[in-house]
Amino acid sequence: MPARKNTYTSVVNIFRWRLFQRNGVFYADGRFEHLNLGKHSLGTRDRAEAEANLRKLDYRKAIEHGLTRDTGVDPDDRLTIQSGWDLYLEWAERPGVMGGVSRKTLNKYRRSSVLHQEFCTRKKIQFWNDFGKGELQAYGRALSSRYAARSLYFELTEVKSVLNWLMDERHLPREASFRFRLAKPIGNDTYCYSREQVLAMLQHCEKHPELAWLRNIILVLACTGLRIGELAGLRWTDIDFKGNAIRLTDERSSKRRTDMGTARRTKGRRSRTIPLHPEVKALLSQLTRSKHGNVLSGPTGRKIREDRIREKFVDFVIEPLSEEFPTSDGEIGFKHARFHSFRHYFISQAFISGATEGEIMDWVGHRDSKTVSIYRHLRNEDAQRRMQLINFIRPEAELDGPENAA
Repeated sequence: MPARKNTYTSVVNIFRWRLFQRNGVFYADGRFEHLNLGKHSLGTRDRAEAEANLRKLDYRKAIEHGLTRDTGVDPDDRLTIQSGWDLYLEWAERPGVMGGVSRKTLNKYRRSSVLHQEFCTRKKIQFWNDFGKGELQAYGRALSSRYAARSLYFELTEVKSVLNWLMDERHLPREASFRFRLAKPIGNDTYCYSREQVLAMLQHCEKHPELAWLRNIILVLACTGLRIGELAGLRWTDIDFKGNAIRLTDERSSKRRTDMGTARRTKGRRSRTIPLHPEVKALLSQLTRSKHGNVLSGPTGRKIREDRIREKFVDFVIEPLSEEFPTSDGEIGFKHARFHSFRHYFISQAFISGATEGEIMDWVGHRDSKTVSIYRHLRNEDAQRRMQLINFIRPEAELDGPENAA
């Protein structure tokens, strides 16, 4: 028997095969301990043609074993779920000046890719050509038990965006298109702290000296409305002590910063100025400047890592105070609160204290009042107090009191 030459192990789309030549002709051997797919001649001496024939063989065997559906389309004209995501992520990684996305957004895309591919694997959906309206609906139902409305909207929109991009770039035929309307969630389910809760968190950290770093973070977030990512990257050069301001600038166009890997990316590429609150100014004036150049540090004195301090905030602050501020069953309460809740708190307190909508929009970096209104939380006691001060029908003289009535 002629000896085998040039044996390769190849994983195609579903199965693993040994690709080898005998007398110049390519063969595929699918005989392994756990599965016997047989040995098959690929009928050619050309490597590229052999690999194309192997993909077709792999597809036929997948149908035989119930791992995919027979759609009658040549597998070489079909795009696997993984290949489609790989193409999309490679495109999203292009430089910012060419329309590429931030690292944070790219990481969100990658998480969406993993989530979607896991679903397709469970449902035996191998190709984008097979992912239609019904599959997207099933995907939404599968995620709905684990994700809030906004997160669910993002995941479904992202998959639809990938599908549209693949068609625009001619990786998929236009026949793969389908209409699917998604209702954008209205409102927000992020918890908003009360002043009592914020003070309790600060006092809790003061009682534990090892949490001094966390107290600094809480105070600055509550008094500035910064996002946690913005605070993590806040530099001393952003603080204008004389002008009593914090100045955040988008630095994506800075070649030096980009080359150094320190270019700041603000949401929506918008730069903004935030008035420096006296409490924040007093805190910053007392801090020792660290070598890394950022204003605040993590528990070890190094730069803040968002993911790690989120966990520590929940473990060291939210959970210990959850009994003091209990959450009713079925309600969104203190135990669900996170760093972003301080942004809601800042906007709510600013509204209560009389700041205009335009001022708040400038401080938090929003373009329209609709976005700001999502974060507005007038608590019941504050609303009642405000209502008591509004004069609807009483004469001005009555409001001034009997002594001024004359």
